[in-house]
Amino acid sequence: MFTEIKIARLDIYVFRAAVTKPVVTSFSSMPSRGMALLRIEDSHGGVGWGEIWGNFPSFTIEHRATLAAWALPDNLIGAQISTPSIFCEELAAKLRVLKVQSAEDGPVNSVVAATNQALWDLSARNAGMPLQRLLRSDAPNAVAAYSSGLNPKDCVEVVERERQNGYRAFKLKIGFDGDIDQRNLSAIRAGMQTGERLFVDANQRFSLAEARQQISLLEEMAVDWWEEPMIADAPADDWRTLNSETSIPLAGGENLLDMADFRTACEWFAFMQPDIGKWGGVDGCLEVARMAAKSGAIYCPHWLAGGVGLMHSANLLAAASGDGVLEVDSNDNPLRTTLIETVPGIDNGLFHLNDEPGIGIDPPVDQMATWLKSHETFH
Repeated sequence: MFTEIKIARLDIYVFRAAVTKPVVTSFSSMPSRGMALLRIEDSHGGVGWGEIWGNFPSFTIEHRATLAAWALPDNLIGAQISTPSIFCEELAAKLRVLKVQSAEDGPVNSVVAATNQALWDLSARNAGMPLQRLLRSDAPNAVAAYSSGLNPKDCVEVVERERQNGYRAFKLKIGFDGDIDQRNLSAIRAGMQTGERLFVDANQRFSLAEARQQISLLEEMAVDWWEEPMIADAPADDWRTLNSETSIPLAGGENLLDMADFRTACEWFAFMQPDIGKWGGVDGCLEVARMAAKSGAIYCPHWLAGGVGLMHSANLLAAASGDGVLEVDSNDNPLRTTLIETVPGIDNGLFHLNDEPGIGIDPPVDQMATWLKSHETFH
């Protein structure tokens, strides 16, 4: 259900926090953490929040916020909105020329996705109910979760710390030269407890030939999924071949950017991982979740950024039926932890939500001045 609203105000915030330990991937690293937020307010004072994707390269956060400030005000302020899906479809159509002319499909998609998030959050707050219950009346207040982003140098210590924090599943970054992957996988697997799960993420590191060389190690280590072993736009035949040659379930989706790609990828992905801030927002990712369920795949939202997107992902996973698990970054990021302090959080492998309206949090922007890089307001 969605009550028609009129948009009166738009705020765009950019935050950046220095961290002592970069997030490391097989292709590069993230030396700081950024977050770009949309705050949309309706004519009655109702508010909703959305987060624009922007992990890598780090400066893409500032760029996408600038793009949002250029593209959104004329399309949002004064708009009468009946449903987020219809409005965002129309918004995407209006911005199509911008996407083509600027060759920036990704940045435009992420701005539209954040707008969709904010409108759903606003709607749930206006309805006085948690977003997951607005999307599905009997949605649970907790979802299974895993600790993500384990870096190669300290992964064993992080697994133990995250186990103490309540996690029962962990995702290790692989794709590093030498015997790093084998050493880390062996050490983590040796210390795992009954019922725990181990995922790996290659961050698109391998060619098909290289991926084939990893199969024996990963099967020996009994990993529960193999995320993005190859580049997302590798030929479909390469994906079919790899899927047919390994018993390890394949996972991916964060770098797929339309429904046609997701439908095709269901042929080889056992775990489907769209990113709510990178493409589709709430409506697009919920459609992927439903499509995945019909095809036998499992929806597991990708998220490795700030607290607003994490809470949207958690609410959406709760609303989607199935056995999916929520990605929660294990790396230092005050733009995540500061925002979710009021959420119950992890206990025995479950991420617990609260009963607050909307996504369950109100970003404490006044307390985040240390990290604020810019703030623009449009009426």
